[in-house]
Amino acid sequence: MGYIMTEDVLKNSNVQQLLQSKEKYDVVIIPQFLNEGLLGIGCHYKTPVVLIAPMPLFAWGSFVLGLPSPSSYVPNLLTPYTGHMDFWQRFYNTFYDICSILYHQYIILPKHRELVRRYIPTKPDLYSFLNNASLLLVNSHVSSYDATLQVPNVVEIGGLHIKEPKKLPHDLQEFLDNSKNGVILFSMGSNLKSSSLDGKKRNAILGAFSKLKEKVLWKWENDSLPGQPKNVRLMKWVPQCDVLAHPNVKIFITHGGLFSTMESIYHGVPAIGIPVFSDQKLNMATAVSNGYALVVPFDKLTESKLSNAINEVLNNPKYKNNAMKRSKIIKDRPVKPLDHAIYSIEYVIRHQGASHLRYSGMDLNWYQRNVLDVVGLVLITLVATLCLICIALKKICNLWLTEERIIKKMN
Repeated sequence: MGYIMTEDVLKNSNVQQLLQSKEKYDVVIIPQFLNEGLLGIGCHYKTPVVLIAPMPLFAWGSFVLGLPSPSSYVPNLLTPYTGHMDFWQRFYNTFYDICSILYHQYIILPKHRELVRRYIPTKPDLYSFLNNASLLLVNSHVSSYDATLQVPNVVEIGGLHIKEPKKLPHDLQEFLDNSKNGVILFSMGSNLKSSSLDGKKRNAILGAFSKLKEKVLWKWENDSLPGQPKNVRLMKWVPQCDVLAHPNVKIFITHGGLFSTMESIYHGVPAIGIPVFSDQKLNMATAVSNGYALVVPFDKLTESKLSNAINEVLNNPKYKNNAMKRSKIIKDRPVKPLDHAIYSIEYVIRHQGASHLRYSGMDLNWYQRNVLDVVGLVLITLVATLCLICIALKKICNLWLTEERIIKKMN
């Protein structure tokens, strides 16, 4: 999919017209997610490149850019692990990392290399500038993920999209204000539509909601919901972040997408996660680890399990308290993430790529960066030394045995 989208961009007639022009730019900003071929645009213009990652990097992204990402404590985004893994979790995490890196190196990158040669006028070699980005802006923050090592040209901008709450539509504001027992917000995001849920899961959710004294605001994409309880209000599109800011919202039932998770943290609303794919399981595993959420697995969703989770979060104050702790963390920053992002981009422009921010490990091969060549030399030396010692001992033993035989014959 990444290959198809990258080719669609590069072969676009307007993009080709732009590449053929004599335009000059100060910086090229490119999203970072399986679209390495677009780096050829930055190479073509010979300008600093700024990458924007929509989520923490997958293992292959860190590998390509030469960023420290040990499998021992940096969970693969496709696993439900946190940074505190036991032995078998580290084992599987390492396996996932290695497989994804190999797939990216030997399947994906060669295709993008060919795209660069085909569509970039100067026909550069992708491998010669693959990790030359001057700056990486990452949509992450320690409030929502475990802390990891960051190098100087990597800047966390998690929460960039969150702004001061806007005024809600009058009817929605009135609904929230009049919900004295509280409101539960339920949204499965924009990729997975609630209206697409199968009948069994939908009925389980309806059964759980019908038992509540709290009202429910459900992002439901159709005009009607069969069996809709009286306490449930439907909206095809919910101004999610603004609703979460309302003090009457008690729980956010979410698919666990990164933006939703950060909005929940920012407004101090405890969550119940029903993760489905991609990074959602990791996001919710971290949320559970941080004590402000519970998870009801999508494939095990039942009325009783959802009801139990709702009652636990509503009645146990630890979830709200931990959510508020996380809220303080994401808000307690010397500079707003948007301002930090703008400053960092302008800094790169002012310093013509800011090559001084690159740590020297980015210019090493992966085995050099992990001193495997040194370890290999030491092992070879030890093995060679042991072999020489064994050969010497064998010769000494043979000489000793020969002398023994001569002495016996003389006697």
